[in-house]
This record gives sequence, C-alpha cells and structure tokens, in this order.
Amino acid sequence: LGIVIESSCAGMGTCGKCKVNIKGDASPPTRAEKGFLPPDELKKGARLACQAMPTGDSVCVIPPESQVFGEQIMTEGVEGHYEFAPDLRKARLKLPAPRLGEKYFAFEQLLRVLQEQGIAVSGYDFATVQQFSDLPDEHYREMTAVLDAGRLLAVEAGDTTASLYGVAVDIGTTTVVAKLADMANGRILAVASAVNPQQKYGADLISRLKYIIELPGGLELLHRLITEQINSLVSELCEKAGIRGHSIYKFVVAGNTVMQHIFLNVSPRHLAYKPYTAVLQGPATVSAHSLGLHVNKCAVVYAIPNLASFVGGDITSVLTTLDLEQQQALHLVVDIGTNGEMVLGSKKRILCASSPAGPAWEGGYIAWGMRAARGAIERAEFIDGTLHIRTIANAEPVGICGSGLMDLVGEFLRTGFVARSGRIRTPEEAKDFVGKKMANKVIARENDASMLRIADVDGKRFIALTQKDIRQVQLAKGAIAAGIKILLRELGATPADIAAVYIAGAFGNHVRGQDAVDLGLLPDIPAEKIHFIGNAALSGAEAVLLSRQAREKAEHLARQVEYVEVSEKPDFQDLYVDSMHFAVGEL
Repeated sequence: LGIVIESSCAGMGTCGKCKVNIKGDASPPTRAEKGFLPPDELKKGARLACQAMPTGDSVCVIPPESQVFGEQIMTEGVEGHYEFAPDLRKARLKLPAPRLGEKYFAFEQLLRVLQEQGIAVSGYDFATVQQFSDLPDEHYREMTAVLDAGRLLAVEAGDTTASLYGVAVDIGTTTVVAKLADMANGRILAVASAVNPQQKYGADLISRLKYIIELPGGLELLHRLITEQINSLVSELCEKAGIRGHSIYKFVVAGNTVMQHIFLNVSPRHLAYKPYTAVLQGPATVSAHSLGLHVNKCAVVYAIPNLASFVGGDITSVLTTLDLEQQQALHLVVDIGTNGEMVLGSKKRILCASSPAGPAWEGGYIAWGMRAARGAIERAEFIDGTLHIRTIANAEPVGICGSGLMDLVGEFLRTGFVARSGRIRTPEEAKDFVGKKMANKVIARENDASMLRIADVDGKRFIALTQKDIRQVQLAKGAIAAGIKILLRELGATPADIAAVYIAGAFGNHVRGQDAVDLGLLPDIPAEKIHFIGNAALSGAEAVLLSRQAREKAEHLARQVEYVEVSEKPDFQDLYVDSMHFAVGEL
C-alpha cells in the first residue's frame, strides 16, 4: 500500500522496530515476537509486521513510531567555487544545401560544421546517425546538436537551445535528494527529496547486500525501487519548475559504492565478503533510458567515481567542495552514518578509510530510536538540574533520533549518570554524582542494568535510554574513532596536527561539536575547529553537473586518494575496544 515501516534488520525479526497492532485473524506469535513484545501487549494484538501473517479478515494499525514519514532531509551543503562551464551543451547548426552531383554526406557535413564552430566531437553512437537520418526534410538544414564532454548525444530538428536541463542526485542509504538545474545559466530551479524505498529491505548496506545475495531477483528489485523513486522526484522537479521531462538531458549521481552499483544495476555482492571488491570505480557514463529513467531518450547518467570498496562517489563528491589537496596542514573529513567514512590529508598525501558504524545514528537497535521525523527528540540539555528536550516540529515526543541520542549521552556523561566505561550508574551510585533530586532519572531493572528516564509518552509509558542503547553508541562511535586513529598513525600525525574537521551528511549537521569530542567520536580538538558542511555530497554532484573543472577534480581525486583497510591492521581490534570508552567522565 506504499506505507513504509521501520525495518532496520530487513524483515529478519532481529530489530523489533516494525511493531503494529492487529485486530482479527493472524498467525501465532513467533519466537522473535515473544522476545521483543511483553505478554500483555501480545494479548492486546501487538505484533511485528515482518513476522505476523493474516490468516483471515484483519485490520493492521500502524503506530507513528513504526512508520517512516515526514523525515528531515538535508538538501543543502557547503558550495565549492567553480566557473560555470558544463560538459553538457547544445549547438545550433545550419548545414549547407547539397547540390546535384556534389559529393555530399549529411552526417559528415554535420561534424564539419561543428568543428568550424570550435566543437570537437570525441565520439558518438551509431544510433545517433540513425536518429539524424530520420529528421524531417523541412528541418534538415537547421538543427541542434546535443553534446556531453565532446560526445554527440543527439541531433534535434530546429533550434532547441533554450531547452536544456540537468539533475544532480545524492543517493543515500536512507534518503534521496535531487536538484534540477538550468544548464543554460546554472540556476537551480527546484529541489526534491524522499526516503530511499530500499530501506524496507535493510537499514544498512550489509543488510541490503545480504538481500541481494540470498534472494533471487534482489538486485533487480532494489534497482527498480531506486529508479522509480528518482523518476518520482523528477516528476516533482518538473512540476515545480514548469518544464517537461523530455528537456532533461543529464544526471550526475553521487552515492556510496553499494548504492551506485545498485542504481547502475551492477551487482555489488562481492562487497559482502573479503577482500570486499567492488566491480566499478568509475566514472561511469551510461544511458539514462537504459536504466529506466523517464527523461529525454538521449540523456546520460554520470556516476561520480568511487574512492574504494566502502568509500564511494558520495565522498569523492564531498571532496570536490573542499580543497584538501591544496592545504599545507592536515584536514579531516568525516561522514557519520550507518557506514562511517573518513578522509585525512593535505597537499602531501590524502588517505581514506571506512568503518561499519551500524544504524544507531539512524535510530536502529536503539530502544526508542527513530529517524529524524516529527516528534523525534533532537536536542537535550540539563539546565539547573532539569533535563530539557526539544523535538522536531515541537511535537509530542515519540522517540529519539541520532542527534538527540548523541546529545542525551553527552549530557548524561557530563553530569555523571553514565561512567566513562559506558555503564549507567545504579540509583544509589547516581545520588553521589548528581544528587537525590536528579537521581530519580535512573530506573533500576531486574537484570541489574539501569536505564535513564527521558520523557513521558501518552501518560502511560516513558521514553528511556537503556544500557543496551549506550553500548550501541559505543560500538558506533568506536568504529569511527578507531579508523581516525589509524589514519593519523599512517601519516605520523597526532590530533594536534589537525587544522580543521569537516562533518558531512544530514546527521552531522545536527550534531554539537563538543558532544562529538566528549563522546570520543572525534579526536580531542577544540570545538571551534569543527565545521558542519551539510549535504556536501549533493553540492559536489551539482558542481560536477555545472562545471567541467569540478568533474575533472573529482576524477583526479579518485586517482590520488589512497585507501587504508583499517580492519586488516593488527591492532585494529585493540584500538576499537579502547575507542569505545568515552572521553569524559570517570571509569
């Protein structure tokens, strides 16, 4: 029915996020359901959507916390500075009239006229010759050539130079964002975004790789889902700008390695096991029509080149907005998500790496976790002993999103509720650190693991931060922190040598720099060195669409940046475990 339900585990029954209420006939509760849902809730009809099957007439009620909708999707980021000089262009032509008895070949005349205008044609498909031969006789002499990076894409009847548009797309694991540009002047006409529909088959890349490997037709399904979503965004862009899809001639796509492979309908299955091999680095230029995109038949898709197995074209795109390759001092770029990517370097040398952070920052495997949607707690702060929270849209709280999770853990660390080891203190211990008044936030549980009360929900339940949640945060931030330490060591550097840190991605834009340092996610550096650059992947794709210089820079970076496989370092596990400790507080 088009209702997208939370499913961090791709429907395997291991995350418990797809809770629904069923009234009517359904299959008996499974072991997974009994593990996640209390007996009293099961009796009232609570079920997991991935486990329960209707066996007769029934009604399924989906609570807000189980739905994926109303997301805050970052559409803007830091802009690089490039001259407007796109690879995509149109040229108006007039061919000389043939005379009887003259040695005259129309397509050769077309190439000659282009050359006389200073346009060198580097290649063309024979289909272009066939399409040219079908032009109506009355338009045979006046026409428009469509070219991209010197390649002749099509020849159109008459003067169509006023109609030329391109789209920049950021295909994220969680969200998809697209920008429509007028290729005549570089002006952005519209922006559209949506949740990546693949997420129902797994919140992270490994889950989707598993789906492709284990289910016949998995790749084709995921490819079709993302193509249909981009087509939907294109329709929205065209409606906003008042143009037709036929006027779109080019896409520039940035995405992580797995997302780009799926979009191009190339299997990424070898990325699921050692030595984690991708099929394609790129750059890749393919027919948009062959991928199923509903735009001009001659339109092309340019996929920004990947850097390494799990460091994709989205990071290459981010780097085009920055100038690491020109800097004397070290600069660090971090994209925080289900997969953490890191780039560290200067004009001397640039290294990249990735660490599987897991879906905690997207709300996955967090008891009250959710994505950044209406009602998600996104900010938290203790003021005069009282915990103040802020939710998205100032709505009633229904869960905790990534920035709220980082805020809460940071606040509970600084106040002493949570030890540096990550252990939530018992109610009695908390009194010694925070006093009796605040200690009521700690709730003891039968299994001897405390949890922290955050906010009340509908007068019956409360949102809490559990011991398991804290451990998930430690795992997520430990993976990224260990990767950064290894890159520093490879360059013989220390945190003091880092001149600036750039945090990319939608989640990073909502993080407080001091939280990232106090949690030990980032090295111990002054918070003023930390800069948030938003959706720089989309900004980079936009730059590549509009500037040949940006495209050439992206391709140069793909060759220049070195990859470090952190998991193969002998001491990675030791560094990982050490990095799970928080940077502030007492053990």
